[in-house]
Formats: sequence, structure tokens, C-alpha cells
Amino acid sequence: MRRYIYLFVRSFVRSFVRSFVRSFVRSFVRSFVRSFVRSFVRSFVRSFVRSFVRSFVRSFDFKHFLTLLSSFSN
Repeated sequence: MRRYIYLFVRSFVRSFVRSFVRSFVRSFVRSFVRSFVRSFVRSFVRSFVRSFVRSFVRSFDFKHFLTLLSSFSN
């Protein structure tokens, strides 16, 4: 009888530990992936915006813009 109780407790503890570890690992991986993706997207967007602004400022013709403004205002 004692052996059956021991086996039952052992299997119960094993399944409990397995499910606990699985849920813990799943939540950890999910939060890690979420933070990684968030930081990656943030850095990507930041670099993209920076390069876009830089290229826009380089290609921007200020004199042309002023002449357009003056033509609109007239």
C-alpha cells in the first residue's frame, strides 16, 4: 500500500513540476521574446527615421522651398 502511495505522489509531483516548469519557461520565453522584439523594432525604427531624416535634409533644396512658399503666398 505504501508503495502505491509513494508512486502516486511521485507521479503527481513529477507532473506538477513538469507543468510548472513548462508554464514558467513559456512565460519567460514570451516575455523575453516580447522585450527583444520591442527593443529590435524600436532600434530599427529609430535608425530608419534617422536615416530618412538625414537623407531628406540632404536632398532638401531650401531655395526651391522658399521660392515655392513665396509663390504660394503671392
